[in-house]
Order: sequence, then C-alpha cells, then structure tokens
Amino acid sequence: MDNFHLTIKFLGEVDENKIGFIYQDLLRKIRGKEKINIYLKGLGCFGKGDVIKTIYLKCCGDLDKIKEIFSEVDKVTSSYGFKMDNRFTPHVTIAQEVVLKNNFDYLQQKFEDYIIDNIVFDRVTIMKSEQSNGKRIYTPLYEIHLE
Repeated sequence: MDNFHLTIKFLGEVDENKIGFIYQDLLRKIRGKEKINIYLKGLGCFGKGDVIKTIYLKCCGDLDKIKEIFSEVDKVTSSYGFKMDNRFTPHVTIAQEVVLKNNFDYLQQKFEDYIIDNIVFDRVTIMKSEQSNGKRIYTPLYEIHLE
C-alpha cells in the first residue's frame, strides 16, 4: 500500500535545518520504545458536510503506546515553536478532500465490521510531504526504529 502510515503530528512547512535538530531530540526520547501492535476497525472522518477533509481507519490496540510517542513528539516539537496539540486521534488516512455521493454515516455503517488485523508499527519516521501531479508524495527523511 502506497503511503500507508499513522500520522503522529503534521508540522507543515519546516526549515530543513530545524528538522535535523528535532530528529536528534526525538531520537533521545523515543529510542528503545517498544513496537506498536494495532488493528484497524471502522471509519472516522475529520470535517462534515459536503466536503470531508479526511476519511480514516480507526486505530485500536496499543493506543497507550501511540499516545506516549505522540506526547514525546508534541513536547519536542513545541520546544521548536510548534503548537502543542490538545487532541490526538490515532488513525490511518485513506482519503482526503472527499466529496461523497452518500451520507458519511452510510459509508461508516458499511465498514463497521471491516478489520485489518496484526499491524506492527516498528519505526517513527519524519517525512517530507509534497503534492505532485495531484498525488501526495511522502519522502522519509529520518527514522527511529522501535524495539
């Protein structure tokens, strides 16, 4: 699956020198943490109405481990001037900027029993996100492997 990932925090435009410092700080905080075992069950979305910003698969399983890593990422990035996030919804994005033919509740109901099981997240990756020819391209810049 192209671009399959769980977003911990989206930073937006960042000076590439700053990314190296963020990576070094995250390496100190996250290295040695355990791999994360999850499964995906059900759909959720960000936004409502005619255009839904994001449709995602809901993460279940080791959510405490995901939230612990999110907390570390949030603390480190806030020390570089990024806004701290009060809310975090562990999810895997499957579509963005969607115009639906049916109500989202209908789509959500169709997927309520759909499960993708036995997913292991074994690294935290800092990625560059770009739009090219109408497609989102993610390029790994730095990786921190989990144990």
